[in-house]
Amino acid sequence: MPLTRAEISKRYREKQKLINLEAFKEKERIRGNLNYKKIKNEPFENQQIKNEPFENQQIENEPFENIHIEKNNFDKDTSKKHLIDLNILKIDDTGFIIYKPLTKRINPLNKSKLQPQTIQLYFNSFKKIYYKFTNNHMDDKFQNELLFLLNNKPYDIHFIKDKLYFLKKDLYLFIKSLNKNELQYVYSIITRIKGFAFIVKSLYPYLVLKQNQYQHSRDNVYLNNIDKIKFHKLSFDKNDIMNIINSNNYHLTPREKLIFGLFTLFPVRRPIDYNRMILTSIEPHNEHKKIISDRNNYYFNGKFYFYRTKNKDIQLFIVPPELNLLINNYIKDRNYNSLLLTDNNKTFTNSTFTIHIRKVFNKIFGISFSAVELRHYYSTYVNDLVKNKLLTDKEHKLICDMMNHSYEENKKYAYQLS
Repeated sequence: MPLTRAEISKRYREKQKLINLEAFKEKERIRGNLNYKKIKNEPFENQQIKNEPFENQQIENEPFENIHIEKNNFDKDTSKKHLIDLNILKIDDTGFIIYKPLTKRINPLNKSKLQPQTIQLYFNSFKKIYYKFTNNHMDDKFQNELLFLLNNKPYDIHFIKDKLYFLKKDLYLFIKSLNKNELQYVYSIITRIKGFAFIVKSLYPYLVLKQNQYQHSRDNVYLNNIDKIKFHKLSFDKNDIMNIINSNNYHLTPREKLIFGLFTLFPVRRPIDYNRMILTSIEPHNEHKKIISDRNNYYFNGKFYFYRTKNKDIQLFIVPPELNLLINNYIKDRNYNSLLLTDNNKTFTNSTFTIHIRKVFNKIFGISFSAVELRHYYSTYVNDLVKNKLLTDKEHKLICDMMNHSYEENKKYAYQLS
C-alpha cells in the first residue's frame, strides 16, 4: 500500500535527524519562526495594540539588551539570514574561515533614517575601529563626511571610497579583527555607501555566522549559582509584591514604590520606556505623526501609551489598578514636572535610572537587580507558568507584547529551570 503524505514526511524527517541532528534542529527552529509570523497579529482579549511602523524605517536589531542600534538591511527579514548557505572558500594559516560572498545583495542601498543616538554610536565605534586597524586617526573631513553619510545628507563619495580603499585590499584581515558588535556597526555603515556591493556581500556571511552563534548560545541556558539565588529571592506574585509595598519594614518612598511596581506589577519593560514617559491631561493623538526620535511615551487616565519603542510598535495598555494607585500617589502633589519619574525634579538619565532601580531592589532584597536581569527573570517566571499549564499560550503572547518582546524572543530570553 502506498505511503501517505504524512508518512513520507515523517520518514524524511527521521532521515534528516540521523544525517545531522543539529542542522535538523536549526531548520525546525527557522520553520517555527516563519510559522509564528503567520499568527503574530492574531487579536488577543483585553489587548489594544496598533502596529504602525515608521515610514522608511526598519526594526532595530537586538543582539543584547543594553545595545540600542537601528535595524538595517541585514535584519530586514530575520528568516533570510538563517537560510543563507555558508560556503567556505578557504581557511587561512591561523584557522580563519573565508566564506564565499553572496552572489546578490540581500537588500538595496540602505537609506533608513537613523536616530541621533544610533548615529553617535556608529560614529564613535567606527572611529575606534578605524584607528585600531589602520593606526591612523580619522581627520576632520573624514569625520564630517561620515556624519553626512549617516544623516542621509550629500557626501563626497570619492573621498569616502578613497579612505576605505583598505577594505578592498585587506577585507578579510579587517573582518578578522572585529567582534560581533563592531561587525554589525561596520555593516550598517557600509550598506549605506554606493559602490560597496561586493564588500556588503562579503560581510554578510559573517553576520549570519555570528548571529547563529549568538542564538545558539541562548538556547537552553540554565541559571548559574548567582542567578539561582537572585531568581529565588524575587517573587512576581501580586500578593507578595503588594505585601512589600504596603509594609513599613522597607521605608520605601512613593517614588521607590513606583519604581518597584513598574518592574513587578507590569510585564517588565526596558527602563527607557518609562524614562521618556510624560504625564498628560488629554489623550495623545498625533504622536504617531512625528518622526520616531521626537516621540515620547505617555501616561493618561490609567493607561500607558508607548509611541517610542525598540521595535517601533505603537502600543496602548491599561495599567493594573495596583500600579495605577502607586502612580497617582507619587504624582498627586506634583505640579512642577510633566515627567512620570524625576530625579530631584530633573529628568533621569538612562544610567541614573538604572542605578535607582538597583538601589530600590537592593533596599528590599539586600541584593541589587539590574533591569536586564529583571527582564530575564520575569521571562523565566512566565515561561515556567506556561510550562506548568498555569498560563495559556494566548496569555503568554499578550505578556510578550506588553514586554515589547516577540513571542519567540521571549522564550529565548528565559532561563531553563530544570
